[in-house]
Amino acid sequence: MAVLNFILTQIFSQTWILFPVVSFIGYLALGEKMSKAVAGLIKTAVGVLVMAQGSSLLIKTFTMILAPLNAKFGMTGILLDTYTTMTMTNNALGEFVTWTSYTMLFAFILNLVLVALQKYTHARTVFLTGNVMLVQTAIATYIVYRFLHTGALATIAIASVACALYWIIFSGILINPVKDITGVDDFTIGHQQMFGSWCAYKVGGKLGDPKKSVENLKLPSWLSIFQDNVVASSSVLTIFILIIMIMLGPDVVREMAGNTNWIIFAIKIGLTMGVALYILLTGVRMFVSEIMTSFQGISNKLLPGSVVAVDCAAIFSFSPNAVLLGFISGAFGMILSTLGLIAFHSPLLIIPGFIPMFFDNATIGIFANKTGGWKATIIVCFVAGVIEVLGAGLAASLMGVNAWQGSFDWSTIWVAVIYLFKAIGSLFGIMPV
Repeated sequence: MAVLNFILTQIFSQTWILFPVVSFIGYLALGEKMSKAVAGLIKTAVGVLVMAQGSSLLIKTFTMILAPLNAKFGMTGILLDTYTTMTMTNNALGEFVTWTSYTMLFAFILNLVLVALQKYTHARTVFLTGNVMLVQTAIATYIVYRFLHTGALATIAIASVACALYWIIFSGILINPVKDITGVDDFTIGHQQMFGSWCAYKVGGKLGDPKKSVENLKLPSWLSIFQDNVVASSSVLTIFILIIMIMLGPDVVREMAGNTNWIIFAIKIGLTMGVALYILLTGVRMFVSEIMTSFQGISNKLLPGSVVAVDCAAIFSFSPNAVLLGFISGAFGMILSTLGLIAFHSPLLIIPGFIPMFFDNATIGIFANKTGGWKATIIVCFVAGVIEVLGAGLAASLMGVNAWQGSFDWSTIWVAVIYLFKAIGSLFGIMPV
């Protein structure tokens, strides 16, 4: 019993140990050399710990801004950022945070099983965007726990099923649209805006002419700087931090900044959040790359004929102008929505982040452009930006967190999922955690 207790409490309850062990076993199962398996184990462990450091810095920096904002205006700041949301929900789970790791593993295994049984399930897609899987399973785990108060086994099982079905269904409906865009039929998109992309593809033809593609337009070359994640995310965050500092006023900012000029202080805070995101993403890429590499070989051997669902950036090169126009139109919709909430004295201050602002709207723009040209790209992405802000504000309020994905699917269908679990909990007299 002492040995079993040690394994459960000191190994399987530690994410920085659990994921490396999984990676190690995966490499051995592929028949790789012991040296490669050990290297994968170490890189995975380091990646998890790097991610933890980035998460800690991000929360610490963001909290510095939220406290005075709430004290002066009674406003709740909501940052629309994928990884901040993951960190917030993980923190909310507290001692049960390791459940998210098991949810990711079992959701992926369920994905593989359903594809293996495609004769009966008609499931074809294997979701391999590991960083997205990590975030989504963390949030889904907290959704289930918050509203149902279930134990470890039930929470992990329910969240795993929800994520696996979401991955399979919504990456599956994009197989044909992706083929239409790329001319390739052996991959699809597995990301955060799959439903939004499908809607854009279907609606685009009713709003514009596919012959008037945005690829025929000449866009300013300076916009290419936003294709650099570090530059773009740091710039967007710094601009919004400056706006918040102006709202707080010189007295509050002076108290926060000490002897530092308030503009310099705001720029430093914005760039520090950019640093935190960079550290966090570096860690995520490190350990997710090892895990998905070790399992991708297994899935390819066991699941011939399956279609892999990968990062949305895989299709950016097929329509680069649509990427930029979609980003601009979506950003305009998000910013106007934020200003509208302020004008109507909303208790929520939505702070759009670069990840949903760029990746969601850029991806949606490609699908809209394919069927409706530049006009559909502008209209669809603008509307998507509005939905992303309003839906995220609603979701964050329901979840009791200061951050939300900001991605289209998590501002629409996952809001419905939250309401569903909330209704089930209410039916049994369960109050949210």
